[in-house]
Amino acid sequence: MPQAQSLVLPEGVLPPHPGLALKHTERGRSLYTRIGHRAGDILLEHFGPRASFAVGAALAPDHVMEVGDNEVFLSSGSLDDFVNHSCDPNCRLEFRGGQVFLAALRDIAPGEELTFDYATTTTRAGVEAFPGWRFSCLCGASNCRGEVSSAEELPPERVAFYQSVGALAPHVERRLNLALPRSA
Repeated sequence: MPQAQSLVLPEGVLPPHPGLALKHTERGRSLYTRIGHRAGDILLEHFGPRASFAVGAALAPDHVMEVGDNEVFLSSGSLDDFVNHSCDPNCRLEFRGGQVFLAALRDIAPGEELTFDYATTTTRAGVEAFPGWRFSCLCGASNCRGEVSSAEELPPERVAFYQSVGALAPHVERRLNLALPRSA
């Protein structure tokens, strides 16, 4: 398995946690952890060239991540490209200024695949710009929605949960009119 330590990262990008590794599965390559992590641990930084929806759709329509209004990260070529979706994720994205980090949403045991809910960073506008973003979900979670799509299509109780744990991207909160202070 390739290890995080062997990757070459752009200057200023936080290196992935050394306990992460790629694994080949029936769904393709996936990111796993070889050691346990505590809720809140930062596991890696998502990065890559930023582009508008139009540029992203022209260059990489199937492998971008929405990070702002009309803004996506293109593929970085690093471990962050292999974090899969789950309707019951063990990670969330944490936005700090212009940086985006993968953080443990709960305690994670050694050997678990690292996942986040793609809808927490995807808006209806993103799905319209990238029709391939609406796809059948293969996560297998007991609460699987059957389809990966936008935050606007999440069940209200899931939106409330994601907001309570800080898992919604700022542009998604604005789109959902949720930009309110979280309760302590």
